[in-house]
Amino acid sequence: MASREKRLKKQEQGLLKQAEEHRIKVETMDGRKDTTKDYWLGEAERFEKRAKERAKMLEKLKGKEKEGEEKN
Repeated sequence: MASREKRLKKQEQGLLKQAEEHRIKVETMDGRKDTTKDYWLGEAERFEKRAKERAKMLEKLKGKEKEGEEKN
């Protein structure tokens, strides 16, 4: 299960990094036809939501590992 834990951590970090980059675009770039500031904010929120889901999955996974250790 260590590889799954590592993958989830990496995904969470990547999603948060993308959300941060999108928030920077909102502050620095002007909107265009298909990429308005609202678009970039929406994308950032979606990335943050997915990162939270990964964090929950990771916590759930850690909880199961602890239960397994206590039983042994």
